[in-house]
Amino acid sequence: MAVLLDDEVYTAPNLNSEISSNGEISGEFDDEEISYIVRVLAGGSLQAKLSPEPISISSVGPELGADNLRQGLRSGIIAISIVASFMVVYYFSSGLVAVFGLLVNSVLILGAMSFSNAAFTMPGIAGIILTFGMAVDSNVLIYERMREEMLRGADLKTAVRLGFDKALASIVDGNVTNLIVCVVLYYTGTPEIRGFSITMGVGVVATLFAALVFSRLIFNGMLAAGWRKTSMLPMAIPAIQRAITPHFNWLRWRFVFIGISATYVILGLVMVGVKGKTLLDNEFLGGTQVTLQLKSDGQGGHVTMKREEVDARVKAIAKSVSNDNELRKLDFAEVFPIEPESDGVTSDRFIIKTVAENAKAVLTALTEAFADKMDSRPPLAFVGSDAKTARAIPAYPIEKPILGQNIDRPLLRQDVKPYVGGVAIVLDKIDPPTPLDQIEQRLRSTRETSNYSDTLSRTTSVLVLDGTEAAVKSAVLLVQDPIDSVFDNEAKWETDLKSREWALVTDALTQETSPASVHNFSATIASTFRTNAIVASLLSFVFIGIYIWVRFKAPRYSIAAVVALVHDVLTVLGLLALASVLYEWGPTHDIAARLGLLPFKIDLNTVAALLTIAGYSLNDTVIVMDRIRENRGKLPYATSKIINDSINQTFSRTLITGGTTLTSCIILYLFGGEGMRTFAFALTSGLIVGTYSSVAVAAPIVWSRRFDREHAALGGGTPPNAAPAV
Repeated sequence: MAVLLDDEVYTAPNLNSEISSNGEISGEFDDEEISYIVRVLAGGSLQAKLSPEPISISSVGPELGADNLRQGLRSGIIAISIVASFMVVYYFSSGLVAVFGLLVNSVLILGAMSFSNAAFTMPGIAGIILTFGMAVDSNVLIYERMREEMLRGADLKTAVRLGFDKALASIVDGNVTNLIVCVVLYYTGTPEIRGFSITMGVGVVATLFAALVFSRLIFNGMLAAGWRKTSMLPMAIPAIQRAITPHFNWLRWRFVFIGISATYVILGLVMVGVKGKTLLDNEFLGGTQVTLQLKSDGQGGHVTMKREEVDARVKAIAKSVSNDNELRKLDFAEVFPIEPESDGVTSDRFIIKTVAENAKAVLTALTEAFADKMDSRPPLAFVGSDAKTARAIPAYPIEKPILGQNIDRPLLRQDVKPYVGGVAIVLDKIDPPTPLDQIEQRLRSTRETSNYSDTLSRTTSVLVLDGTEAAVKSAVLLVQDPIDSVFDNEAKWETDLKSREWALVTDALTQETSPASVHNFSATIASTFRTNAIVASLLSFVFIGIYIWVRFKAPRYSIAAVVALVHDVLTVLGLLALASVLYEWGPTHDIAARLGLLPFKIDLNTVAALLTIAGYSLNDTVIVMDRIRENRGKLPYATSKIINDSINQTFSRTLITGGTTLTSCIILYLFGGEGMRTFAFALTSGLIVGTYSSVAVAAPIVWSRRFDREHAALGGGTPPNAAPAV
């Protein structure tokens, strides 16, 4: 009995007894071989054989990859330098402890990624840069608590202990919510998004360790060494302390905040409606991908072009048609060089991706635009190319191992054992004589189209019968399909293999074509990606809402958190659409370009950014709600005074952590390159909106006027700073 894997005999044991539900293979195997054989046998065969050749190949040149790496590293170095400098200037000696914690955080992330053999994707690098901004959040929470205790008169040792103790709940809650998002992204995202979720998840764990364990060890060591006094910038300059400690009645302005939020959310949704499906990337829409092969240069090579030149010609097509023409979508097409030269942008083959769905129109337009750079492939004539009946088709069953024995040409002695059971299609008197590689390319390109994609699993080969490989006069196409064998069902072989392959041959060779292959992005795959994005978002919101409900033991807090999240996500979607509109509109195009805006598209990476925004916004919201819970004490509710005081008390932390994280995102936006631009724009705008929503959206939902009235009825009187009745 033979066990075949990839058409090769992997092991061939003798049958010593009847095999029922169990069997035993004996021999000399090591543990790894045994495990592999067991997995192969348990897995069984695939439902269909995979194509021996990939449908399409997209490669990024080493120069482009190195440039992306340089940009990512530069952004990371700038971000960590600015954040570290601020911490030292603002918190003095405590800031140095935070810097050491930040370095430990970086080492832990790199070590964990190396240990797990995880690769750094571009979103993954962005995740680390974002981690630098968020890593100091835990230190800021601790230091702000320490300063509060020192201002109340506590000594340094007591301030350190109370700072860590009181900040613990907020730090854990904020980081766990981020971890929830990372887990959801890992299980629902693409490999690129998984790279981001892994680095973010590792960053969350490393941040908890660096802040709660490493920093505490340093403080304890310094206290044991006799450290008894420290200061911070707000303590050294009281004016700063007064500036960052407001006494503002936030609830008094709640309806103004609601009006502002409603206005820009509605405007954002209008912008999304204006853009419609054009706001979505190919991953969510499907579309067309064209691979252009430039013509031969007559010296054994091919004509080359730079990516910028190809991009300019593609955009010129879009500008030459009316606004309602589908080819207008080529203005936002993406151009990638395949196997580029050392500069990373020069090549003789290019992939062009567009959301335009009319593949024929796209191919025709591109062929005309690059007519001077591409060879036109003339139609070929050969014996039987105009056959009208199945009997006239020069196709023969392969029943014997020698080629000539199957096509009635005894002098041809080529071995065709691998194709026994298949079909041999003879192409005699090819006019004009054509290079073998062109024949193979035309057949392969046609086979890869949607009309013939069902034939991709077949094994094929073209043999020259007359002429040379540079000028083939006669050839034979050999095709073998393990499912459609002439020995199993001749009638089925006749229709599914012989006639099908003949139709493919005539379509590929008897029509004038250009050296470009066309692929339609599957609507099914696009639908799957859309579903994954929706599922990831909903699961994140549901799990976060449940966690907040459990932690705060009240649905009001959970509702407040989720409403703030939805508010932030809708706002960022609107800003993405607005940026795209500003870029595409003539009067504002130049301004948008100077600001670094692009015609942003929503893809899976953008979804990752939106969920990260949700995690960060929730982190900020949790800090405020944790302080509300602490100030509330044993009361079953939070009065307006408690809410206003809690927001004012955490205001300095909000400014500092929001500022440091925002700085990292702005650096990523400015220096991270276009590959990260959409991601960085979403994060930057989301951080601003998320900070605002924590105060203006979430906090008012936690409060209810009824609780204040109950408090007054029980003899508590009207709480100071209570919001006026409306």
